[in-house]
Amino acid sequence: MKLLIITAWYAPFIHPRAHRWSALAAHWAAQGHEIQVVTGRHRGYPATMDMHGVQVHRAGFDSLKEVFYYYTRSDQARGRVGVAAARPGLLLRFFHWGYRTFWKTIYFPDDAGLWYFSARRKIFQLLDTQDFDAVISVSLPFTGHLLGLAVKRRFPGLYWLADIGDPFSIQPVPPNNSFLYGKKSRQLEKIVLTTADAVTVTTEFTREKYAQFFGSETVQKMWVIPPLFAAQPEPLDLPQAEQNNGDAIKIGYFGALYAPTRTPDAFQQLLEQTFIRRPDLRKRLEVHFYGEIFPEFFARLQAAPNVYLHGLCTRAEVQHAMRTMDVLLNIGNTTDFQLPSKAVEYMASGKPVLNLVYVENDPFTAFFGKNEVIFNLSVRNGRMEDAALRAWIVWLESAKTAPSEEEREARIAPFTVGKIADDYVNVLHSHK
Repeated sequence: MKLLIITAWYAPFIHPRAHRWSALAAHWAAQGHEIQVVTGRHRGYPATMDMHGVQVHRAGFDSLKEVFYYYTRSDQARGRVGVAAARPGLLLRFFHWGYRTFWKTIYFPDDAGLWYFSARRKIFQLLDTQDFDAVISVSLPFTGHLLGLAVKRRFPGLYWLADIGDPFSIQPVPPNNSFLYGKKSRQLEKIVLTTADAVTVTTEFTREKYAQFFGSETVQKMWVIPPLFAAQPEPLDLPQAEQNNGDAIKIGYFGALYAPTRTPDAFQQLLEQTFIRRPDLRKRLEVHFYGEIFPEFFARLQAAPNVYLHGLCTRAEVQHAMRTMDVLLNIGNTTDFQLPSKAVEYMASGKPVLNLVYVENDPFTAFFGKNEVIFNLSVRNGRMEDAALRAWIVWLESAKTAPSEEEREARIAPFTVGKIADDYVNVLHSHK
């Protein structure tokens, strides 16, 4: 096959969609398929280059933030390996203030709207001079699907697959000014769902949510392809883990936090209650956050006792860090249709998992099912019941049986790069 992938975020950018599609593109290229990618500019990378057999074209900036980071050479640019969790400097805080106050109130459809025109020119240049078997547009951000829609309108015979990481117009907090664009956002998302030749989502929960909002006819050509696990080699220079003592109990959280969908408030309350009930654990319990810490969470996490902030790391470093933890933490979403991509990596690690559950039909809980390594702790109205808190402390200190290597491999087999890549190929061939 010869495929064109449209994604605002691609390697070396640190983001679940970048990880997923960088791995898939490289896998297909290694199989002998011709894969080209149109993505946003990234300092230090040329306009066109070969990455693991994939021809990557970088055109325009995928957000106003990227313009700022690019020209100021900021060392706190989002999505970069090595970006520490730190309070932004004065210039960066001023920029974020202006971004929230002005730009965020007018951009459309999301902050990648700036990327649309540069990417569209490059995409049409490629399609006017080469023959592709299919085009794949990727979200987040939704702007990627507007580009896919533009392609379909100009080249109606070209197969278009729209891959959705997160829904666009049915989020608890709209990605744009809902007063100005709420109706238009819903209309555009429905047009994408009905115009694309195929649509892929990561959970059956998402498919059901789309049917609920847009009607059952919009999901007739929608496929569920789950999160992807790409095993990484052990890093040569292992990161130095911070330890208070040899008796430490280490809890690790991996990923970002997003208000109001995923916040650390209930977990911080859990820590406080744990220390009140068991003061001796204050000297033993460590909590390590790996990932981008947005400004609205930084101060409270930095001030929290026993919490260490590590910032953004490579996938190899992340998977290594998971293996050094005693417990992995998942702070569940307040939505009932999104599954964090780290769910598969958590399962692959074989480590015990503390899952804070905010909704009745929690996709993360359903993903793990009856897996004995998970402890689901219900959060209702921001609080946990006393009985649940007592059960949590008992579970924390109890002996836990790790699954065997054979069990872990069997559990993650449906989520390996090769299997997920084949799932997409089946979708692409479904119209023939």
